[in-house]
Amino acid sequence: MSAGVDEASPGRARSWICAGLIAAAAAGAYATSFLGSFQFDDIPSLLENPTVRRLWPPGIPLSPPHGALTVSGRPILNLSFALNYAVSGYGLWSYHALNLLIHIGAALALFGIVRRTLAGAGAPASQGTALAVAAVWAVHPLTTESVTYVVQRAESLMGLFFLLTLYFFVRGVQAVRPGRAALGMLLSVLSCWLGMATKEVMVTAPVVVFLYDRTFVAKSWAGAWRRRRVYYAAMAAGWILLAGLVASTGWDRGGTSGFDVGVSWVGYWLTQGEAMFRYVGLALWPYPLAVDYGPATAPVAVAAALCVLVLAAFAATAVGCARGRPWAFLSGASFLVLSPTSVMPGILQFVAEHRVYLPLAAFVTAAVLGVQAAASRWGGLGRARKPALASLAVAAVAALGTATALRNRVYADELSLWGDTVAKRPQSALAEANLGKALLDRGRTEEGVTYCLKAITLDPNNPSARYNLGLAYEAEGRWDAALVEFVAAVDLNPRMVYAEFRAGRMMDRLGRGADAERFLRMAVALAPGLAEAHGSLGAALVLQGRRTEAIDEFARSLALKADQPEVEFDLAVCLQGLGRPGEAVPHFAAALRLRPDYADAQLNLGVALAQSGRVPDALAALQAAVALMPASPQAHENLATVLEELGRTDEAVAEFKNALRLKPDYAEAHYNLGNALIRARNLSAARMEFAEALRLKPDFPAARRMLDRLAGFPSLP
Repeated sequence: MSAGVDEASPGRARSWICAGLIAAAAAGAYATSFLGSFQFDDIPSLLENPTVRRLWPPGIPLSPPHGALTVSGRPILNLSFALNYAVSGYGLWSYHALNLLIHIGAALALFGIVRRTLAGAGAPASQGTALAVAAVWAVHPLTTESVTYVVQRAESLMGLFFLLTLYFFVRGVQAVRPGRAALGMLLSVLSCWLGMATKEVMVTAPVVVFLYDRTFVAKSWAGAWRRRRVYYAAMAAGWILLAGLVASTGWDRGGTSGFDVGVSWVGYWLTQGEAMFRYVGLALWPYPLAVDYGPATAPVAVAAALCVLVLAAFAATAVGCARGRPWAFLSGASFLVLSPTSVMPGILQFVAEHRVYLPLAAFVTAAVLGVQAAASRWGGLGRARKPALASLAVAAVAALGTATALRNRVYADELSLWGDTVAKRPQSALAEANLGKALLDRGRTEEGVTYCLKAITLDPNNPSARYNLGLAYEAEGRWDAALVEFVAAVDLNPRMVYAEFRAGRMMDRLGRGADAERFLRMAVALAPGLAEAHGSLGAALVLQGRRTEAIDEFARSLALKADQPEVEFDLAVCLQGLGRPGEAVPHFAAALRLRPDYADAQLNLGVALAQSGRVPDALAALQAAVALMPASPQAHENLATVLEELGRTDEAVAEFKNALRLKPDYAEAHYNLGNALIRARNLSAARMEFAEALRLKPDFPAARRMLDRLAGFPSLP
């Protein structure tokens, strides 16, 4: 290996210029990504994930929720989102900016790997070739899902660590000074470990580096292991960390991936031949791109033939790797990176663009080197060969960058994203269901129901389609029908947290407290950080008269998510019902701070203040309640009671009469008006009110006692 690669300074300035060009190309292509919004998996993984809302103590962001969320079992990914939240809250700009910086960093690492590999092998024009490879890859539309779709940072961040692992290895083996060599190896191991904590596909990184070592450095497997066994042992130790993280998701990413998630192994493997050919096709011609490609479309015989071709390519690659062929490294690295998602059955997608983020880098490298090799054999180019190749590279970057900028616009919102997907992949039940939900969110309920029903027609066993149809029925007020769909979604995927939550909440609304509790407890077990589930569980416990337990659930919900006026209100009502009005007051007040027009909270605040002995404060609160709900007899009656307690009898009588004007059969108001009239020394009118209260409510002993006491008193004017 040439020592000049590490020490050469004449080319350093050109390298910085190349780095600037790569960054500029990527920034230009992805400027439109900042128009994108949070959507789909962003919602549970970011907006409803409490562990990203704090950076300290670090154990919180490094402990993402368990289950099937994109961040589950991926602490470094979760930490990156916590950094974004610390900078901009849920302001999208910082999330897109960091995604873009990660992608640029990955492109620069790719540039460094290609440049140093070619220079070390004595290839001419290594910088120009590396620039073309990195720039084309950086702006290729097939990378958009990993960069523009916020939560798919999982792929691009893992890709960055993967490329850095290889880049620092190359720096280490090419370094002349022992200190720099050791530093390179240390940084390579560190990058590998960080990648393991970012996404599971990183499992193949040590093998890819070992393959690179055998192909370009040591020239033999034994030589690579003999020279760097400590380094490889340190790399492989990262698999222990990865195993622990995978275990935290139940070994199957919350029931979405694995050999026991209800998907036929053979059936899934048959789809992967078609997937491989689709990836190659999209790398060559990136259209049409889609967030979801629906079910595999190839007949079984064709799918089997495609798999045979893929296996043949794999066998040829294996032979090439055994012989140390450089081309085989690119092919072998691609197969290795794709192997985890190709071998492990999944229930969500048989093909996904983000999976090809790293393999695309190998493909682009092979394509650029292939074009150069072909041009070098075309004698007619002569001296014009280099300018012609440069022009071709610029044209490719411009064309691909424009396509990427246009593709990014599709991510503007869920309606455009899923509408585009349905137009391109009409057999995708997931796309139909999510387009239906996007329409529901915009109040277009009838259209939303149509798409949700179509999704179920395409795939009756798709839990997302059943869940979204449940949302549609809920929006229409068809609670029983909605409950049927939510329960069906749970039956199809018992780990679908939001289906568990919605089913439980719907049962709570329908007065089925015990059933609601069962579903909601499953939801909080799967997602302990889901604040809304704890709040609904509290409501279900209230239905069963278990107020003390309900208070605990309401408190947990508020600890996870503070801005919930309804939960503040429910907690306060529970405390009030248990004879603790003083503790209820701050929660009623919190509900009003969050929602100033919350009339029930205003009324109950006044009552709680009065019960706590803070009568003047109660008067102000109840006057505000009457202003918010002038048609409420309870508001007028409670205001009257406080006025009477303050000795303002005439005003109290007027408010009692207002309450009775609104509700003539309000027995308690008649009784309290009678008491006020006694204080006003109008005993005759008081008798009439007590008698009316007793007529309306025969089992009203207090009214009977007052009538008996007044029996011997003469009437006063």
